Amino acid sequence: MKPVIKQYNDMDSKVWDDFVYNCRGGYAYYLYDVIALDRWINDKNRSFCIINEENGKIVLIAMLHLEKRVTQNDEFYRLHSRWGTIIDDNLTVKEKKKVCGLYKQYIDFMVKKYSVRCFDAYMPPLSENNWPGRVTGINPLMDLGFNPSIRYTWIVKMNKTEEELLGNCEQTTRQAIRKLRKSEKYVVVEAKAVEKDFQTYKKLHEITYTRTGAAEEIIYDEYNRNIFFNLIPQKSCRVFFLENKDGEAIATTVILLYKNTAYYWWGASVNDKEVGVNKYLLWESMIIVSKDYRTHPDMQYPIMNPNEFYFETGGAYTYVRGGKKKGLNDFKKCFGCCLHPIYGGEYVNK
Repeated sequence: MKPVIKQYNDMDSKVWDDFVYNCRGGYAYYLYDVIALDRWINDKNRSFCIINEENGKIVLIAMLHLEKRVTQNDEFYRLHSRWGTIIDDNLTVKEKKKVCGLYKQYIDFMVKKYSVRCFDAYMPPLSENNWPGRVTGINPLMDLGFNPSIRYTWIVKMNKTEEELLGNCEQTTRQAIRKLRKSEKYVVVEAKAVEKDFQTYKKLHEITYTRTGAAEEIIYDEYNRNIFFNLIPQKSCRVFFLENKDGEAIATTVILLYKNTAYYWWGASVNDKEVGVNKYLLWESMIIVSKDYRTHPDMQYPIMNPNEFYFETGGAYTYVRGGKKKGLNDFKKCFGCCLHPIYGGEYVNK
């Protein structure tokens, strides 16, 4: 074993993605065209891998982004890794120690080069080795030099009939879904990778961020264009609109797909809308992607187990008593969701 660092741009995308698909720790965020997405204009992709120089095979992939923060009185850098690192499942204890050692050396170099003040990372909650019933309780980031932490997300196992799943939703959610479905005032339409649909999504995104007091956080075009024109054609992502009888899109959802899992990536809507339309659209999106997983063998990922499909609605804030985060938490948990752990950590450069 002779581990060496290779930068993202120096790697073949197919070789990269094959490693992700074949690791139990793999997840959509590690895929070549997803890991490179820079959410903010000051955010730069610094993802890398470690290969075994003896055979040229990848043994580790690290999601890494360098962000330049500028305040009124200060300017500094931070590293962040939304979904951390995956390591070859078949390494021996000795080999893994050597690979993790090189990872820490490289991160130490980056911290020193950019005078990085902080580096936080998290692990994907629905990689194969983190499915419900498989979570070991051991935070894998500790091997990579992180002081461990934990937070939670909301997930649903979509292994029941639609009516049974609906019955598990909170009462107000169930009532809203049934009412809007019965009204026949709306139709769910899947977006295509075309400019017209992109502009519709972009408009809804900007309206929502402005309405919620986060206009300064509107994500720049290149990020969203990558979602539409790279990820949708690859079937790594699906975007849905809820249209009224006039054909006007009043809400949208963005769903990230990986094997037998789906993640509610984004949602947006117009300001003036009927109560419950966001819940209704997300619910219909959940049903569509879970059914398609079972009935479309030609989709990108082979069916692993038709009765094991997980949908993640997003981060849990059960401790919050009011405000925007409480609203988000209440929305994400209302579909009969259960809490599920997300391992995280802060890098210790000592």
